[in-house]
Order: sequence, then structure tokens, then C-alpha cells
Amino acid sequence: MDIMKQYFDLLKMKVDEAYDLQKDKIERVAELFGRCMENEGVVQLFGVNHGEEFVNELNYRAGGIAPFHGLKLKDLILKEMIRQEDIDSGAIYDDVSVADKFESIYDLDDRDMYCLVSFYGNEPLTLEIARRVKERGQKLVAVVNKRSYDKVGGSLLEYCDEWLDMSADEPDTALCLEGVKVGQLSSTVANCIAQMLTSEIFAWFAKQGKVAPVLLSANIKGADVHNDSLTDPYGRRIR
Repeated sequence: MDIMKQYFDLLKMKVDEAYDLQKDKIERVAELFGRCMENEGVVQLFGVNHGEEFVNELNYRAGGIAPFHGLKLKDLILKEMIRQEDIDSGAIYDDVSVADKFESIYDLDDRDMYCLVSFYGNEPLTLEIARRVKERGQKLVAVVNKRSYDKVGGSLLEYCDEWLDMSADEPDTALCLEGVKVGQLSSTVANCIAQMLTSEIFAWFAKQGKVAPVLLSANIKGADVHNDSLTDPYGRRIR
């Protein structure tokens, strides 16, 4: 038995499923992101645990779209506002005061919108951020694993304008090898969705007759000047 091929085939099936079932939703989310950026807004990203991988797929990387910004717990550690142990234990996601800390260290703007990535969609911190976003009348997109969200009775989607599904089963295990459950699918499928969004945002700008704000690799001559020209107008709002 070729275990690698077995996993690869399963992953391809899940990515195909995510595309086939969510193509229209991905297009709608890309348009929401594009319109926010067109209005000089930033898409603020926050991911719970492995949801940070989705944030990293979109936030300031070569070939990506510039006006994304990650709300990162590590930034709070650097400012000595939380401890690493709070993250390691998971207690941080029950602490709604973290939303105040984010608002105190970042240059957030009413033109911004938010994308929250949470496997279960039920952490108090995630829900507090969502509540504040909707209270301000801003747009909100969520990325959850819908089967898991339904199982635990998540409530994040009640705040959302659109949502996307990581498309994994519950529990999120890929293979059963010699009676042991091995591997996962949700993070990898979600990262593929993030790159679908990147491509679709580029297409949306093109349809508007505009040049998408695509970041260049630092290995390319003139990349720093190009990238700075995209980010400087936002001041401290990006990165």
C-alpha cells in the first residue's frame, strides 16, 4: 500500500470538493475583499491555533495581495501583554480582553473588514472580535470546519456576511493505518482556499480594469521599491 499516494488522493478529492461546492462563495468573498481594498481598507485576519496558517497564506507574502494584515498573538507577547504559556495552554482564546489589546497595538480603521479563521467557531475571543466587528457595521468573513462547527454548536457564523468551509470530516483525521488515525486535511484544504482567494482577488481587480496590488519576491530586482509603493500609503496598517 502506497500510504503517501493514499493521502494525496484523499487530499485532491477534498480540494476538488471545496472548489466544486464553494466556487461561488469564494468568488463572493474575493469580491468583498477586493471592494474593501478598493476603498483603501485592509482585510484584518485572525486565526485560532492552526487557523494561523490560513492567515500566513494571505498576509504579506510574495505573489500575494498587499492590503492584508494579521492580528497576531505573538505581537502581544513581544509587548509583554500576554505570556507564551497563555497560548500554549489555550487559555488565551477564552480571554475576551485580548480584543482590547489588539485594538490598542494596531492601527485599525473603519474602512477595514475582518476574516476570522476558527475550526470550531466557538472560542470566546473569536466571538468577541466578531461581535465588535458587527457592532461597528464592518464586513466579516469566517472560515470554519462546518462539520466540527455543527457538532460543538458554534455560533461564529451568526455574525458573518459570508463563510467558507475547510471541508474536513469530524474528527479531522485523514487515514487509519493499522488502527491508528493519522494525518489531517482541514489546514491544507484551507490553505488551498486561501490561494484560490488570492487568484480570484487578482481576477476581480482585472475585471474592474485595475492593477491588483500584488507583492513581489524580494529576490526580484526592484521588489522593495515596488512593495513599499503598495504598503507605504497604509502607514502602520499593514504588517
